[in-house]
Amino acid sequence: MTELYDNIGSTYEQFKTKATLPIAENFTFFKILDKFQGKTILDLACGTGFYSRLLREQGSAKVVGVDISQEMVEVARQDEQKNPLGNEYQVFDIAKLPKLGRFDFVTAIYLLNYAENKEHLLKMFQNIRNNLVENGRLVALTINPDFSVKKSNSTKYGLTVLKQEALSDGYYSEAEFHTEPPFIINYFMWSQSIYEWAVMEAGFKKFAWHPIEIPPKAIEQYTEDYWRDFLENPLIVGLSCEN
Repeated sequence: MTELYDNIGSTYEQFKTKATLPIAENFTFFKILDKFQGKTILDLACGTGFYSRLLREQGSAKVVGVDISQEMVEVARQDEQKNPLGNEYQVFDIAKLPKLGRFDFVTAIYLLNYAENKEHLLKMFQNIRNNLVENGRLVALTINPDFSVKKSNSTKYGLTVLKQEALSDGYYSEAEFHTEPPFIINYFMWSQSIYEWAVMEAGFKKFAWHPIEIPPKAIEQYTEDYWRDFLENPLIVGLSCEN
């Protein structure tokens, strides 16, 4: 995974800014996050810093972005140099993440779906919790356990799921992102019960699942019919946990 993201570098940013799936992703993420202004945030799997920048621009007190890819972090640092916001970026494998501080929020967009097994997933949750204040919150977006490649795909929203191979507790999947040039990402789609086991085993007090929502402006711009396939078979889902 590290080598993959090192290779695609800033190309991944195209997906965030040109595809339509991130419209629903962005809207749902900030709705779950709710009141974060003036709060400290640890942004895991920050990539090139897309959400780290948004969080800071929209009022967070401090943002530390962390990613496993040196190349992605370098892109984020270069952007910070050009447009200083006060963000800090570090390179870590989240499964080996040390205690970087005590944050009000930890955000994790497309991190948990890279856990290779349930023990790996548990380690991620444990390290996340270790970086949260008491009553702090994790807000994550991950692959929807109910997504089926046999139903409508997400091609017109910016990516196509190519493969979904059954495992004992979920699926191994591959998806092609329609950027220039296109690239393929491998990930895991764990069952809801595995996620919930890892959350509780890590010591979180409670958790909640959040369906992906489409902002009214996007429905008006693209029509309800355009979003129907996505809503009938959503690729992603939100998850929040309280420490």
